Amino acid sequence: MGLVNIDDLRPGMVLSHDLTTPDGRFLIPMGTELNQGHIKTCKAWGVTQAGVQGQDQSTLNAAKMASIAPEVLKQSKKLIKPYVRREVLDNKVMVEIVRIAVEQLALNIQSGQYESSNQDTGVFVDCNNIAPGTNPVELSALRMVREQTELISLPDIFYRILEVLESPFSSAKHVADVVSKDSSLSAKLLRLVNSAFYGFPSKIDSISRAVAILGTKELTSLAMGIALIKVFEGIPQSVINMEKFWRHSISCGVYSSLIYTRMMGQSEERFFVAGLIHDIGRLIMLKSEPELCMSAICHARNKKIPLHRAEQEVIGFDHALMGGTLCREWKMPVGLEKMVRYHHEPVKARNISEASTVYLANIISMVMNPGMVYEGFFPALCEKSWESLRLDRSDLGPIVKQAEKSVSEIVEIFLRRQVRT
Repeated sequence: MGLVNIDDLRPGMVLSHDLTTPDGRFLIPMGTELNQGHIKTCKAWGVTQAGVQGQDQSTLNAAKMASIAPEVLKQSKKLIKPYVRREVLDNKVMVEIVRIAVEQLALNIQSGQYESSNQDTGVFVDCNNIAPGTNPVELSALRMVREQTELISLPDIFYRILEVLESPFSSAKHVADVVSKDSSLSAKLLRLVNSAFYGFPSKIDSISRAVAILGTKELTSLAMGIALIKVFEGIPQSVINMEKFWRHSISCGVYSSLIYTRMMGQSEERFFVAGLIHDIGRLIMLKSEPELCMSAICHARNKKIPLHRAEQEVIGFDHALMGGTLCREWKMPVGLEKMVRYHHEPVKARNISEASTVYLANIISMVMNPGMVYEGFFPALCEKSWESLRLDRSDLGPIVKQAEKSVSEIVEIFLRRQVRT
């Protein structure tokens, strides 16, 4: 007898124990031979594992790996290995995340879905031609933010959305009226809420209907996140590949949302938005001090440390502090500000579990797409942060599987240049 992850349950397997929901409610008695209906019920109730006669997860994982051609598996491990430090694998959760990534990457290679360009860092820097950098002046994150925000023109819709978020009297009609006035934003929101990520059974064809289903705060949070992407369209492609940057950010948003839903049993769109904007501090730093940022990247490579630590050593602060400062200057909700500010150091946040949601989402996104936007070497996972989420290692596989189905579709929705009719 062993425990089997929910996504690996198959019709014909026999339960070795009574199956209960996470809160202890009885679902299916031991000895039951599972069918597709049973498995669907388990997923609907948030069950992540089941005891199965004659099966265990390690055996199933080994069987999956055995189905992959040895040369493909070797290629997958070779692509991920450069980002993995030995101490990272001292943590069982990180071992599982890396295992899932190796498996998923190998399956993508074997099926022809892998593109070698995905391994590009998205940050264009030749460390052979960059001298070790040091902060020539005592830079301040606040000063840098204020200097750069003077050059950034936020769209009017952003301020109207902020007013809606801050007002305790905002009605569903008010929210729908504000968002509907921006046709591009409205189109993207409707495509998003009709995507597989949400999985609503019937089509949502109006902003007012979307507000009614998601709620005023949820929809305005989403609208604000979409509006912010346009703000940074002017970053030179010679410095950073913005499509790869936003793909990583959207991936982190999807993972943040799924982790929170797995943890709490309900979704809140502010976690998607927090993941979406978690790295905006990097964009401000790249615009303000590109040479120092390049030096930090080279320092991370040479010292084999995560990028945020290299930024702290070279510049004096990291992109997380910069992002949190930017959120505060733009008067964004405090919860979003703190998740962005502490997405690398969640134990310093007042609400550890919220910051840890984005922290774990960022790590999973990095491992699943190594080198997508250069973050340096994979960080070691903080035990206290992981414990605050009240998740089990068995939750990781289903989260990754669901996320990977959604990310490409959401990237296309967010980054397409114009809405097709």
